Amino acid sequence: MKRMIVSLTLVLLIACSTQSPPEQQLSLPSVEIDTSITPPVRSLPGFTGNTSRPVASVTGPDGTQAEFVENELWMATDNQAELTAFLDRWQGEILQSFEPEDFNLPNLTPQYLVRVNTSAADTTQLAADLRELDETATGNHSVSSLAAQQLLAAGAREATNGLNVGMNWVASGEQIRNRSSREAPAGSSLGGVTYDPNAFTWPSHSVDSNQDIGVAEAWRALELAGQSGNRVKIAILDMGFHVDADVPSGFIAISNVPLVNPVETENLLSCGGGSECPWHGTNVLSAAMAVPDNDYGSAGSAGVVGDAVMVFTSYDFFTTITALGAARAAGAKIANMSYGAPVPDYLAWSVLPFEGVTAALRATGMLLFAAAGNDGKNVDAERCFIVCWEKTWYTPCENAGVICVGGINANATSRANGSNYGKKQVDIFAPYTLWLGPDPDSPDNRVQNKSGTSFSAPFTAGIAALIWAADPGLSADNVETILLNTAHSSSDDEVGRYVNAYDAVLEALGNVAPVIDVFAIDDGEAFTVPLNLTQNWSASVTDLEDGQNCCTLTWQSSTDGILGTGAAIQPAFTSTGSRVISVSAEDSDGAVGRVSFTVTVVNTAPTVTLTKPTAETEIFEGTPASLSATSFDLNEPDAKLECSALVWTSSVVSDAFPVTGCDVEVTFDSTGERTLTVTGSDPQGQSASDSVVITVLEAPVNLPPLVRITSPESDASISPNAPIDLAGTAIDAEDDTPFTFEWTAALNGADAVTIGSTPGLTWTPSDTFDFSGEGSYELRLQFNVTDSQDNTGSDFVVFEFIIIN
Repeated sequence: MKRMIVSLTLVLLIACSTQSPPEQQLSLPSVEIDTSITPPVRSLPGFTGNTSRPVASVTGPDGTQAEFVENELWMATDNQAELTAFLDRWQGEILQSFEPEDFNLPNLTPQYLVRVNTSAADTTQLAADLRELDETATGNHSVSSLAAQQLLAAGAREATNGLNVGMNWVASGEQIRNRSSREAPAGSSLGGVTYDPNAFTWPSHSVDSNQDIGVAEAWRALELAGQSGNRVKIAILDMGFHVDADVPSGFIAISNVPLVNPVETENLLSCGGGSECPWHGTNVLSAAMAVPDNDYGSAGSAGVVGDAVMVFTSYDFFTTITALGAARAAGAKIANMSYGAPVPDYLAWSVLPFEGVTAALRATGMLLFAAAGNDGKNVDAERCFIVCWEKTWYTPCENAGVICVGGINANATSRANGSNYGKKQVDIFAPYTLWLGPDPDSPDNRVQNKSGTSFSAPFTAGIAALIWAADPGLSADNVETILLNTAHSSSDDEVGRYVNAYDAVLEALGNVAPVIDVFAIDDGEAFTVPLNLTQNWSASVTDLEDGQNCCTLTWQSSTDGILGTGAAIQPAFTSTGSRVISVSAEDSDGAVGRVSFTVTVVNTAPTVTLTKPTAETEIFEGTPASLSATSFDLNEPDAKLECSALVWTSSVVSDAFPVTGCDVEVTFDSTGERTLTVTGSDPQGQSASDSVVITVLEAPVNLPPLVRITSPESDASISPNAPIDLAGTAIDAEDDTPFTFEWTAALNGADAVTIGSTPGLTWTPSDTFDFSGEGSYELRLQFNVTDSQDNTGSDFVVFEFIIIN
């Protein structure tokens, strides 16, 4: 049976057609890696003591996307040697196991969820294995990662070798936390409420409607609690199943009728009153677990957690017995029967075998739901003669072990006229009229209104699944108790109580710890940040009970201690190496939420640029020469090295070196060529250098003036659109005065432009040059001084601008 389930799952993802052309006409399927495919949820919460579980995606030729756990395989076996060999092959770790004997199901094979290392999987064999598992497998498919491709290859190889293995499929719902879901774009009004594609506004799903059932808020509560990844199998016993985008991926389809395909086969019988209902199973499944937030169809009550077990079964009750057994064997924890029969009191004995089975299945821990019926009758009605007894047994509604569900009016709490009722036997009520998804008779992507307890029952079964997902450790008795005890009361005496999904899920969850989202950082993510550079980190916190921004956030480093508190901090790290950053918040009831990520602080080597002298500068022996250099270091204050960290050296050992500084004056006592080098070192020991080759000349009889620019300094911060004070000095050894002054400016290496003729002036660069375009600009300012003997000395400074419009 499990091997058949794996095959069905692969058919859903790979087969292009329900027809089966000859194998030789079909090309082998391909499964390529496409890293642009992004799972809506990147990981699932880990089990106790285990790390989080990565999620991957697969898409088919039609673009349909499905998610699965990237490193888990599901194995069914009662052979310990087979299990041990499987674990050895894949370095497997058993995360969870299901022992049938614990549930009094001795004929069911034990189930194991195994974390595997598939790095050694042979992906070149994948296409052939998929074809062997399904003779119609074809088409081009993509997965989101190499690990996902390797998992497919490992699972397919094991399945072709005869093992019962499967993948752990995951449903999506990324907008639920923000109270948003996207369903079919259109639909008619219901109970006076205009259709809205956001299921959070629906009467049956909202906490603000007259019914206040809160299904959508229950979804959100599960997501905030990290429990929305808990899957609950719900069996729908019915006929007329059509597979579309609203059916949860990884469904199981079982035919309990010989020679009948469990899907795409219309209902073989009619519904109440002889009405036609060819796709009744599709509609019932939609009420229970239509996938939410997929821009399609409806959103069933258990849509975020439900896994479908579709059992195509006739409505006769012997067949129902075997259908329930098949559902239980397939792992369903909940079964829904949206059909029934009114058995006269004198034939009540004939129902006892059926009741025995429902009672026994309930005793194994399975919850059974049934529709109360649509005759508008009191199922408790009695016939009396000396004593009183019920005159009709509505089966399976009144069977032992079955939760019987009646219907209330749309957006109201009163009994729907068509619904059966009875304080003794109708256990709970739910909406009688619901927005349901498309079916082959109504194929357009719009919701349709359908009424009947046929839909009230699966809607309630779906709420039971939400409770179970909130706490998978609950027993069936616990789930039923929560379902009934949290139900709303109604002013209608014929109703008694009706479902309250939100309060039921809250009861199962208990106090939920705050949920923290660090902006642009995923929990567990690792990245690097520069040393000493201020970071801008922010986070938001939501608590299910206390609301948005409920609690104070505390940021802590495993190396540096407390970094700060609040929604935003600006830390700077003064040491290199990795550290774990945790962000925590405590709610009003003492529950603590926490997310963590790893940061590695790195130091980047500096850069050093020698700006003076240039190779063409004339330097005279015995005359002071100006040396200048700039530096850039991302990790240091003002993004540059201290001037004391710049060391100058000369290739001529007799020169008066080394010297330190950004701007220094030196005198060369010998002529000839030499290489000047400036080296800058950061506090962490990383360094960079720059050099220039110069020639020292013999000093002329009459020296030019010694010129120095005093403003602006070489490391000054200036703007091209703001005035700059220009100033300089000049000394002439022979005192050949008066001097003639000239200031020039050159942009991006172009010819210099004269901008002044005095020792000092104020000048705005944009008055001379155009800086309107985006880009990088280099501005060179030069101060030329000529003595009375026509000898000219000069000095210059260089600035760079980056203009971003």
